[in-house]
Amino acid sequence: MIENKDLKPSDKIPTELELMNIFDVSRTTIRRAVNNLLRDNFIEIIRSQGTFITKKFYEPLYGIVSFTEEALNQGFIPSMKILNLNIIEPDEEITTILKLKRSSEVYKIKRLRLLNGKPIGIDTTYLSVNYAPNFKKTDFEEHGKKQSLYYLLEHKYKLALDQSEEIITANLTTKKDAKLLGLKSNIPIIFVHRIIFLPNKSPLLFMLSIYNCSFKTSLKGRSNLQLSLKFCQDYFPKNILNLNLSNLLLTSHLESTYHPI
Repeated sequence: MIENKDLKPSDKIPTELELMNIFDVSRTTIRRAVNNLLRDNFIEIIRSQGTFITKKFYEPLYGIVSFTEEALNQGFIPSMKILNLNIIEPDEEITTILKLKRSSEVYKIKRLRLLNGKPIGIDTTYLSVNYAPNFKKTDFEEHGKKQSLYYLLEHKYKLALDQSEEIITANLTTKKDAKLLGLKSNIPIIFVHRIIFLPNKSPLLFMLSIYNCSFKTSLKGRSNLQLSLKFCQDYFPKNILNLNLSNLLLTSHLESTYHPI
């Protein structure tokens, strides 16, 4: 019923008795099937209301779109919690990626991202102090547009987010991150390396994200998606990357013209 799209996201599924009659199977078989769907996150139980088809969030692979914008576009209620925001001296990896001088300082911003109150991802962002002087926790709001770092950089600091480079891999959850996301540790999860560039091609920020969601894109022709190991070699030190065929290594070169919101 789900595969045939007889039931759509947010639809309530029939009761056990109704499913037994529809498929002419035993209650034990129905319960086993429902438990499997729950385990794989195809359905969710809402107390005192019933069991519903899960509405899934898809992170897009086009342009520079914030998590907040995309969540609102897909009909979710996004929110976030700041886990920490510090000024640090970047290590060699971050210094290389952001093309900083050795004496530079960066903000390290770690945020828990939520959809409809449920944790879905963790973002850790490294942003040069020079681009956003006096940046502080109170710049953010837990709800609304100001929970978006992109929004704050564009509107408060008047920075143009012109281009992004991303590497998307599969990784395993750590015990600490799994606890924040309400997942088991050591299970596969989406891991994203993202660099945002200014119009002059200078790196603005470097973001490491883990997301319990899917990525979705639409490609036309042969030139829209460029696989480039040269990008990996240019921007990511060797000890960050595991260029192993057993991993999914997808380098997506995405360009976007800046349009203030």
